[in-house]
Amino acid sequence: MISQDLLTILRIYFVSLVLGLVSWPATRVLFNKLPDNGWSLTRIFTTLFSALIVWEIGNLGLPVNNTTFLIIVTGILLVFNLLIAWDQAGMVFRLNVDLIKVIVIEEYLFLVGFFVVTIARGFMPNIDSLEKFMDFGFVNRYLSTSVLPTQDMWQAGKIINYYSFGHFWASILIRFFNVLPATGYNIVLGFIAGLTMQISFGVILAMTSTKNLFASMMGGVIGAFGVAFAGNTHIIWYMLKEKGLTGYWYADATRFIYNTIHEFPGYSFVVADLHGHLLDLPIVLAFILVATHWIHFKQWKNEIIMGIFFGVMMMTNTWDVAVYGLFLVVAGIQFLFQGKKNILFLIRSAGVMLLFMAITALPWWLSFNSISNGIAAVSLRSELWKLAALWSGGLIVVLMSVITEGHGINKNIIRTMALTIVLLIIIPEIVYAKDIYPDHPRANTMFKLTYQASAMIGLLLGSLWGRLFDSERKMSRLWRLPATIIMIFFFCGTMIFPAQAFTTFYNNFENYQGLNGERWLETSTPEIFGAVNYLRANFDGKNLVESVGDNYTHENSISVFSGVPSIQGWRVHEWLWRGGYEVVATRAEDVRVIYEDFDQKKTNEIIKKYNVGWIYVGNYERGQYKVSESKILSLGEEVWRYEDAYLIRVK
Repeated sequence: MISQDLLTILRIYFVSLVLGLVSWPATRVLFNKLPDNGWSLTRIFTTLFSALIVWEIGNLGLPVNNTTFLIIVTGILLVFNLLIAWDQAGMVFRLNVDLIKVIVIEEYLFLVGFFVVTIARGFMPNIDSLEKFMDFGFVNRYLSTSVLPTQDMWQAGKIINYYSFGHFWASILIRFFNVLPATGYNIVLGFIAGLTMQISFGVILAMTSTKNLFASMMGGVIGAFGVAFAGNTHIIWYMLKEKGLTGYWYADATRFIYNTIHEFPGYSFVVADLHGHLLDLPIVLAFILVATHWIHFKQWKNEIIMGIFFGVMMMTNTWDVAVYGLFLVVAGIQFLFQGKKNILFLIRSAGVMLLFMAITALPWWLSFNSISNGIAAVSLRSELWKLAALWSGGLIVVLMSVITEGHGINKNIIRTMALTIVLLIIIPEIVYAKDIYPDHPRANTMFKLTYQASAMIGLLLGSLWGRLFDSERKMSRLWRLPATIIMIFFFCGTMIFPAQAFTTFYNNFENYQGLNGERWLETSTPEIFGAVNYLRANFDGKNLVESVGDNYTHENSISVFSGVPSIQGWRVHEWLWRGGYEVVATRAEDVRVIYEDFDQKKTNEIIKKYNVGWIYVGNYERGQYKVSESKILSLGEEVWRYEDAYLIRVK
């Protein structure tokens, strides 16, 4: 099994490499002043821009969300890039030894991230816990429809009201890779890890810019691992306090402060939720790389691309628009300190970015109902010692980065990132965005802001290492030696986290199970798996009735894995997405009526209301409802059965 999966991973690596080569002429012309000439952006350019074209046209109501049209779009991108290559042959095809070295290291890092995370998933591939049902349900819906926007798998007749473009991008990647959706889920997770490492390296090289390429690349490698896998300093605090790791639970690093969440990329790759904040990680890293180029060279072409990335962030993880809007505000203030003549430049730049953000996100925005409830002041703040346990190491990296760069050519980007990190840690102690969780009021605010702070700390760490490795850089031994010792302690300490977390979560890598994320469904609940396969083969556009589930349960798995929308799915998730519980309660009652009520007329009205074509009866349904079996059987034809479970096709 593992040998077959290794061949699959290798095949997809080469597919992704070819997809990257499609965009190489454009990225090289646009970013020829970057150390990697934009190579780290090639995969994301091809796959993301192909997805965006399908998305924009599909949201016009045209049936283009399919593999055939995706191939046509990618072919058009290829022709466009071939024309660039023809016109700019001298630039596109000219390689030097240093550039080849950089590209080789970036490919190595992509392959490491892709391979490590994908193979790790093979030891526990199940799409069965945390937010995986939601994430896979979105991906499956995008794979099941040719017209956009698509129906919510948990509210039949309603479109998805969430920041789900990242899941659409994942569905496009699955089509590119030509794998089963349940396998593609785990492969996309590895692909995101590979992109994270590759683009982080590119960002760090651009932020370091030393004459010593070896030093910059060493810093880039360290920083890439730091961004993708390192923990926060909670694990160092725990080791010092307990004199070891006995009793350490990796998830505590993300829930250490009472009633809050402070996750980071390394944790996300462990628990494997293909959620918006993780899907957006390569996007924000690409944005930072382009922003670095823009801060140095102030090119209007960069502003267009940054605006498009902002639009993608809006549709994938809207919080990141606020985070990187703050990032640009900090950068803009520095421009103003450098001269008032920059005011017009900043106004123009902001206008261009806002315009292209609006154009990119408009189709999604027109069909999206905001779930925000405004901003409120924090009443319960974090204990200072707990903040110190989490962030002291990162803030030391921030301070040392600013001091070490001094007045160098990268001072603007280093200071911008450093100040943004500090603000992202402070803001959740002052205000929070209100949602439906009164017992955890600032959890989501802290989560989304400090997640990006963690990623940026990794970038600063890598650039700092690049300068420390640079023997040609003028630096006092009284600074270089202690700084190096501190950074060794910080990096090695935080890298203990992935070693602990991965081995714990994946049961010490004892049992390789393969990459198919739904095989557990076949073995644990064969009756549900059978119904899922029947619906996949016979789906006719009609919707499904199954029991209404509570969050993080295995209920509503038929709609998730088959892609057939059910009347109502996980209650609290839909409550959040719909901005109120009333619609959830109404639909849950309608499901109860179908299963329990003997009133045939009322049942028929509900079936018509939700365009129901399928009714499933199994253990979850009998456990939650007093199922009127005779009435259910009278509603249509029994088309599938496994022991006591059966599926009715409604007349």
